[in-house]
Amino acid sequence: MFTVGVEEEFQLVDPVTGSLKGRAPDLLENGDPVQQEFQRTMVEVATPVCGTAQEVRRMLRDRRQELVDKASAHGLAVATAGLHPVGIYPPDQVSDTPRYHRIAARGGAPMRELHIFGMHVHVAIPNVEAAVRAMSGAAPYIPHLLALSASSPFQFGEDTGYESFRTILRALSPRVGPPLPVATSGEYTRLLRLLITEEDRRIGQSPIAWDIRPSLRYPTLEFRFFDGCPRLETATLLAALARALTIMFHDRPAPQRTGTDLQLLLENRWRAARFGLDAHFYRLDPPTGDQIPAREAITALIDRIRPLSERYGDGDVLSEAHWILEQGTAATRMREIYEETGSLPDVTRWVVEQTGAV
Repeated sequence: MFTVGVEEEFQLVDPVTGSLKGRAPDLLENGDPVQQEFQRTMVEVATPVCGTAQEVRRMLRDRRQELVDKASAHGLAVATAGLHPVGIYPPDQVSDTPRYHRIAARGGAPMRELHIFGMHVHVAIPNVEAAVRAMSGAAPYIPHLLALSASSPFQFGEDTGYESFRTILRALSPRVGPPLPVATSGEYTRLLRLLITEEDRRIGQSPIAWDIRPSLRYPTLEFRFFDGCPRLETATLLAALARALTIMFHDRPAPQRTGTDLQLLLENRWRAARFGLDAHFYRLDPPTGDQIPAREAITALIDRIRPLSERYGDGDVLSEAHWILEQGTAATRMREIYEETGSLPDVTRWVVEQTGAV
């Protein structure tokens, strides 16, 4: 029960210049853990089902090493961060499948040009009712985890001013964002029935792309809002936090969120994307208008879930949070490198090094 798996999306880059390369088809083989994604500049690699966050760490390390070796054999390097810092992205890179072409056509030019790289965490859940309860209970903590994952401050060679600009780009779709306040599996299923297409059913793809959602393909709750994490320790920490939140809320009645709650959650989510660990979050329980520094809020969350994480074998992983809170996120380090060198290719090289530091 409450096993966990992680999917990571990787940039394919030139090992010398750091520029994006649309060569995903070169790395794809039948039965291989390397999977096709929306753009040919990216591939996805998933862990098997894991029993603890430490096992997730080992499997992520092994999968990354396999991918690094495969890419190197094709004259490529790999990196994972929410956005490639330079661009301009190669044109006409949408992967050549009917599904991806339909997505690109429906979304228009912004979708065709969307090159974003994330990490998804799946936590096994007994049933849809438990998944909806856990989704609703975990939603207020999306900003906390998003701030820890931030790794996309640059786009098209410029500093966006955001810690996670990928989060802003994801908002192109009306079905992306924090979960709306559905309270039961019946209500969620009715919404799913209204939105789903025959193709969605055929491939097991949910039409709902909320930050947290019950998976249509697996018996899991999926956390899908993280930037790609260059540091293995950050990825492992986020898997442990997602697992603990799922366990904590799966058997509690879903809270009845109000419009006020949702607006403040949207505000906190934007602040996490904009300011990262320097954000101040509105308190949601209850919504008084009081604000709390993000670092303090994250520390309080970790203190709250620590007994649960220790019971399920993940307690030691939580120590990684204190290092991030002190030293900063990947976005912090990327900006530091740019300030030191004035070179965005150097930023990309750091991401490549961290991705391969297994």
